[in-house]
Amino acid sequence: MTELDHLIDRATRNVLLPAEGDRLRELFGHLVAGQCTDSRRMCEQHHAVPVAACPYPRCSAARKREADHA
Repeated sequence: MTELDHLIDRATRNVLLPAEGDRLRELFGHLVAGQCTDSRRMCEQHHAVPVAACPYPRCSAARKREADHA
C-alpha cells in the first residue's frame, strides 16, 4: 500500500490526523498538477528514474522503454 493509499484509507474511515490531512492535500496537489507523488523517484520528464506505480503516461512510457532495453 502506498502512502497515498494509506492516507485515503484513513480519510475514508474518518480517522485522519491533521498532519496526515496536510500531507494528503500535498500529494493530491501533485496529482492535479500531473506530477508523480513519490518524492524519491519520479518519472522521466520530472526526474531520471520512472516510478513503478505512477499512473501518468510519461512514467508508463519510460517503464516500457526500460523493460524493452532490459
